[in-house]
Amino acid sequence: MSQNSLNLSLPFIQGGQAQKHVTHNEALRTLDTIVQLSVRDRVQAPDPTAVDGDRYIIQPGATGDFAGYEGQIAQFESGTWQFVTPKIGWVAYDQSSGSQIAYDGTGWLTVGGGVSSATASDRFGINTTADTVNRLAVSADATLLSHDIGGGHQLKLNKQSDIDTASLLFQTGWSGRAEMGITGSDDFEIKVSADGTAFHTALRVDRNNGAVSLPNTLLSDPAFGASPLVTQDYTTSRGGGMVTNSTGHLGNTYNYPASFTFDPLETPNMPGSFSKAGYYSGVEEMAEFVALDPNRLYRLGVYIRQESVAGDWSAFANEERHVHYMGFRCYDSDGLTINAAHHTRYHHGGIDSMTTLDQPLAPGDTELHLTDASGWNESTSSSYERGIVIFGYKNSLGKTYEFYSRIEEIDMFDLGSVDKANHKVLLKQPLPAALGNPDDPAGVWPAGTKIANRSSGWNYKFGFFSDLVVDATDAWYRVENAMGGVDLSGRNVPTNFPPGTAQVRPVWLLNYSNRAGGYSTYPDTGSTHRVWVTGVSVAADQSGAVIREADGSCSLRVVQGDAQTGTVSFDPATVKIVPA
Repeated sequence: MSQNSLNLSLPFIQGGQAQKHVTHNEALRTLDTIVQLSVRDRVQAPDPTAVDGDRYIIQPGATGDFAGYEGQIAQFESGTWQFVTPKIGWVAYDQSSGSQIAYDGTGWLTVGGGVSSATASDRFGINTTADTVNRLAVSADATLLSHDIGGGHQLKLNKQSDIDTASLLFQTGWSGRAEMGITGSDDFEIKVSADGTAFHTALRVDRNNGAVSLPNTLLSDPAFGASPLVTQDYTTSRGGGMVTNSTGHLGNTYNYPASFTFDPLETPNMPGSFSKAGYYSGVEEMAEFVALDPNRLYRLGVYIRQESVAGDWSAFANEERHVHYMGFRCYDSDGLTINAAHHTRYHHGGIDSMTTLDQPLAPGDTELHLTDASGWNESTSSSYERGIVIFGYKNSLGKTYEFYSRIEEIDMFDLGSVDKANHKVLLKQPLPAALGNPDDPAGVWPAGTKIANRSSGWNYKFGFFSDLVVDATDAWYRVENAMGGVDLSGRNVPTNFPPGTAQVRPVWLLNYSNRAGGYSTYPDTGSTHRVWVTGVSVAADQSGAVIREADGSCSLRVVQGDAQTGTVSFDPATVKIVPA
């Protein structure tokens, strides 16, 4: 007969055995250790605070008195540790984690939550270990949540406050790639990430009205209107010209500068106008580009009104009426601003400084060797007139411009440094690398490259009007002008587009002469003095003409009609100002 039980190895009392109580007590001690098994923790070393009856499961890597007993159950009794080897399927409760664990023959695995009730378990792992963050953890190829004998099924994600998160997070290699839910607010969002750190919102649904926005996909601006198709109002607002919301059709200031105010009441028979109040505050620009063909002729138009201001202004020639400017800021096909320095050229005695290099030019060189230096500056001290511009600039698509270049710099030579007899220019400093040839590894410009003595001027083309003072206050005026053709003269002709122009934006310098304390011969009319504009129009003229002149500039001819005489003439384009 065996001396121990088959399953728990409890010692049997043998026939005729002396001190039977020893064997009996040993069996009771073993039962006390393993029955209703609840351990304080899973540890690698003995707990110095253990008291009699405390039980522990010994983890791999055990040390001290636990060394060599990995996986076993240790019970502290009378100052010593008693060990029991578990068998497959034994179940215990881990008090430290509040979880149910089972022995699988090699180690102890978490199989469920606490013992109080299934609904009160603070964590549960299926084929994996749950933790304090992921209290429910499942490791499987699929997870099914289904209805209970018919009906539907609802998965609820609840958060404490609107600034918290309730979401589904999709990961790759434990790094977030997509998230959907209410994160940081109560608006529903779908976000994506390439690195698990920076998330981009693809879709947002407003919790108040259900409006859907695509923050990183521009469909249309809300300012375009509320039609079923937003672009319907937007398209209508362009009217017969090329300027969006020209007449205030959208009922807001869209496309106009931020400092302008929409006015639906004071208008020249249009949906609205746009007022600007106060002192001159610098150049202000429309938001949208107007794409155009710079070779063609365009008829420009706008309405303008100057407010009256109470007081005696008779000491001033124009009383309380101020100077205004309106024109274009021009841009190339890359959306870069074309300034005067990028195309203007110095003319000495009427001779254009445009020439070519007679010898290669490299960064570090201190002299320019030119084919002809006769048009270069020898009398004007301004640093802007003592610079150079090299015509070898290419746009992002590789197009080289002949008369437009961003490769320029001011103050490159002193007066007296131009040797017109030998066509040389002594530079003040070695040619900087920034002016080198970007297509050559050494930055060398070959002989024959176009180069000029750069000049300066307004960076804006005041094609609508310049130095305009209306005849009377509190009255609308219609201003018309024309602009067209590409200026190849290097003289910055105000009615021609600069070389390289692919698109423009209308700009204003309103109340230009209204300055605190007064300006020139104009009074200070205060910080609330208003001027209105509306009806900005840029329209291609099919009947006019652009004529290339010998110096490279363009003269403009427009058809003018005289209603009183019934005659039509073909005249040079000039600004026309008439009461509206």
